Amino acid sequence: MSGQWDQDELPGARHTSLEDVRRLEIAYSRVRPGEGACFVEYVGGRIEVLEVDRYLIEHLLEHLVHREA
Repeated sequence: MSGQWDQDELPGARHTSLEDVRRLEIAYSRVRPGEGACFVEYVGGRIEVLEVDRYLIEHLLEHLVHREA
């Protein structure tokens, strides 16, 4: 098995291109420390709210901070 992940192999998986996204925002509050929300506004106006867990937010933040260093 290859080390690369193929999203098309997962049942119900779909590919979203950033070309289709107008705005993306991630919100996190210590009031609910285990979860956050990702708000995605697509070209055309459709809005989707996705739950994200603390693990994803922490790793994204760590990646962004170390990328700037």
